[in-house]
Amino acid sequence: MKTALLLVGVSLAGIAAAQPIPVLDTVAKDFIARRNYGLIEIQAVQTGDHVPFWMRALQYGNKPLTGTSLAAIGSYVKDYNPVRRRFDWGYGAQVRGNLGSAANVTLLEAYAKVRFNPFEVKVGRFRQVQGLIDTALGMGSFAYSGNSLPIPMIQVNLPEYSFPLFDSLISFKGSIAQGWMGDTRTKYMNNFKTLPEYIHQKSLHMRIGKPEAKMRAVLGFVHEAMWVDNKQMVGASAYKLSPFETFMYIVTGKNYLYKPGNPLTTNIGNHVGHIDVGLEFTRPTTETRVYREFLYDTENSFTRGSLVDGITGFSVVNRKPADGGMYIRRFTMEYLSTMNQAYNPSRPYNHDNYYNHEFLYEGASYKGTGIGSPFIPMRSEIRSTFPAQSVIIISFNNTRVKALHMGVEWAYDKVLVRHRMSFSRNYGMFESKTTFPVSNQFSTSVEVGVPLREGWQARALFALDSGGLFYNSTGGFISMLRLF
Repeated sequence: MKTALLLVGVSLAGIAAAQPIPVLDTVAKDFIARRNYGLIEIQAVQTGDHVPFWMRALQYGNKPLTGTSLAAIGSYVKDYNPVRRRFDWGYGAQVRGNLGSAANVTLLEAYAKVRFNPFEVKVGRFRQVQGLIDTALGMGSFAYSGNSLPIPMIQVNLPEYSFPLFDSLISFKGSIAQGWMGDTRTKYMNNFKTLPEYIHQKSLHMRIGKPEAKMRAVLGFVHEAMWVDNKQMVGASAYKLSPFETFMYIVTGKNYLYKPGNPLTTNIGNHVGHIDVGLEFTRPTTETRVYREFLYDTENSFTRGSLVDGITGFSVVNRKPADGGMYIRRFTMEYLSTMNQAYNPSRPYNHDNYYNHEFLYEGASYKGTGIGSPFIPMRSEIRSTFPAQSVIIISFNNTRVKALHMGVEWAYDKVLVRHRMSFSRNYGMFESKTTFPVSNQFSTSVEVGVPLREGWQARALFALDSGGLFYNSTGGFISMLRLF
């Protein structure tokens, strides 16, 4: 068996359109070909008082403690049979334990899946990314990026392009899911309650171009909606929709008049999503992709122009590695802007204040971490000196951001290196323009994997934050891992 070379935590897929990521993200082909496989990793971790950005962003909750600590990560997967069958099933689990200034154990994944071609049903807590984005080296999708611990869901999935039309010129992939987020705090008309929160998720992407074509286009959308039982939050006498009517408002994003006599309507629940457009160019030695996520939040996005907000990206993959010597395997460049937000000075509190919600305290977050772009961090993740906006409930107090991100992956012989560099300029919110100081932030990381004996690998990572948004910090780890 050949020696496996991997760096855990990054997908092999260049651009994922609503496609789940495996438990072991980058695994040598001789292990992927096996139906059952596992991993054990022991990390020695050192950080300061704060974990650097690229040690916690887009990690699916797989994060270390601050200070000096040890971590053990264990995974096991029973995947589909390599010989494709009409009906198949599988499962997976991943656990992380930390020991240092505190001790904790986190169930990162636990799921079962069934495939009945071309559909798949997954149940449990599982990794996924929603959107047309580079999942290997990118800055994270806007609506659901893998930044937080996975939310327990039941998902019906079309994981591969299917239902071909016009001799496979057009095909489709997508998913729809229902998830449970646990209890959340709510506020309505000065009534404070803690209620169970749910998430509705769907996506659909259409590929134009045959699988073997040198150029293909992709068009689609992603929609996430988080909500609570409105009858309990508002009161049965004031809220008139049935559970089914409420769900249809959530699925369609239709606005509802919460306050009689007030002409302002709003979505039921907290909505976030994007319209995706991409082009793929395939050559014998390279795969090149350009893509764009056009952001939307409410109907304002379509009527007042916040579709100018979004993520624009460019990714190149080298399909012909060199025999020895150094070569570039992948390069990614992405740019994020959320500066518009359909803001109208005459109605200053009716714009797309991304991830925040008038009635839901935690906004678009799960277990204290945002589910979307890590470049719009929660208030608890940035310097405590930045102001909170008190007119509405704010979990994210820095939603106006410009960010440029670059990722490169290169190899020398059997050594694999990944490098991320990100620069952002942070403007707070429209409500805090006069009190939130414009702040620059630079974050970077270098990750190295070196294969040893059969199935063994040494791994190291160093990360650094420097700037005005996060506390300045450095950190890293060294580890040994074993595939079996």
